[in-house]
Amino acid sequence: MENFENENNNLPVEENNQTAFEEKTEPIADTPVSEETANEPVSEEPTESNFSAQTDNNSGVIGYELPQKINFNNKENDRKPASKGIKIFAVIIALVILLTGFCAAGYYFGSVSSGNSRSNFVKTDMKVYPKPKDTDEKSAEEIYDKLNKSIVGIIAYSKDGSSSQATGVVYTKDGYIITNDHLYANIPSAKFMIYDYEGKTYDAEYVAGDTISDLALLKVKNGKEFTVPQFGDSTKISFGENVVAIGRPGDARAKSSIAIGIVSNVKRRIQITSNYTSTMIQTDCDIFEGSSGGALVNMYGQVIGITSSKSNDGSDSMSFAIPTKTVQRILPQLSKKGRVEDRAKLGITYREITTIEAKMNNMTNTGLYIASVGDDSDLSGLVGEGDIITHVNGKKIEYADIMLDVIEDSYASDKITLTIVDKNSGDAKEYKVKLKANIGESSYSSQKSQTNEIPGSDKSKDGEGGTFNFPKGE
Repeated sequence: MENFENENNNLPVEENNQTAFEEKTEPIADTPVSEETANEPVSEEPTESNFSAQTDNNSGVIGYELPQKINFNNKENDRKPASKGIKIFAVIIALVILLTGFCAAGYYFGSVSSGNSRSNFVKTDMKVYPKPKDTDEKSAEEIYDKLNKSIVGIIAYSKDGSSSQATGVVYTKDGYIITNDHLYANIPSAKFMIYDYEGKTYDAEYVAGDTISDLALLKVKNGKEFTVPQFGDSTKISFGENVVAIGRPGDARAKSSIAIGIVSNVKRRIQITSNYTSTMIQTDCDIFEGSSGGALVNMYGQVIGITSSKSNDGSDSMSFAIPTKTVQRILPQLSKKGRVEDRAKLGITYREITTIEAKMNNMTNTGLYIASVGDDSDLSGLVGEGDIITHVNGKKIEYADIMLDVIEDSYASDKITLTIVDKNSGDAKEYKVKLKANIGESSYSSQKSQTNEIPGSDKSKDGEGGTFNFPKGE
């Protein structure tokens, strides 16, 4: 319909030809399965042994044929079965030992040849804690003293002279650091220098990152024992709640600074990269260049978010943090698998039909006007362009966030129920749809980015503070 064109023609990001589910200007994360031994004494059947490297998808079959030598001119061979059996048994034992060695070698070389060695991954899950009961809030000074040891400065750099600065939050005491994935987006084969609260420096290496959540993990090399902060439950924050942001604005080598503010929105959906939206904590804490990747902290000294971006209207009074609800889901996957695998997607692109848009265009239904359906979507072949999704799990879709929130809280292979109105007949039909996996990727690359500005970075091409754009042109 001419009066209902998509305001932004951005196509959804594709991975392995998967079409993501996008909100107007970006895809929704319509976001994420006997050995047999022969009876004959003269031979042994091949043995199949499945052994895996890091990705657990490499397998091999090693078999041996053991012919029994028979000397037809020596009849005593027929009269000494025990001696012959011992020899065969010894050969079998030797082959078992050899097979075990092959398996161990295969595992070792498969692991070290992978993009990330298993030694790069930490096995610790992230724990979040409720607000302490019967405890008074702390002062900003007390919070700074408590959190300062858990905040680090980060400089990402490469041999071509490019660099960027950011902040990080300690994830484990042996030196895993949380920061933003956009930190190294324009830096090929980035290396990292970490500055602790005392100004001491450490080399660090890239572990894993995820563009959709804008989260990343680094690992300090040969570092000391770091101080891990307590992470709080971001689902329990309130409008108007006092918070502080701690980071390294301006210079990663300098001491951390602190800014105080309030939570102005507990669940604001913004465009965190060029193609995706995410639910963020909105605050009025001042977050300047270099503060990305720092800590948003409640007044009990608990980290409730990872600072990521600020408003694009030239004001420093609106900033955003990735809630610990998201961090808790993403970080363990990055630390154990190197990527996010269980995030869900529906596999369509759409246009939002709000109540006012429906009235302006003489349309009967609100919901999501289907623009295209990906081949990998469960809806492929069932619905098409122009059909309208009006309900999800029985709830009326009055604006896109209703669907986006369901997808974001779901996992790959989960099933949801959609009510879809056919564009031709006007009939509504229910579909039970299985969500697909929206596999994560990272901005980390050995190739120089073709863009002049990192989406959501702390440095834009004109030297001013770069920011994320809001969805819908707000």
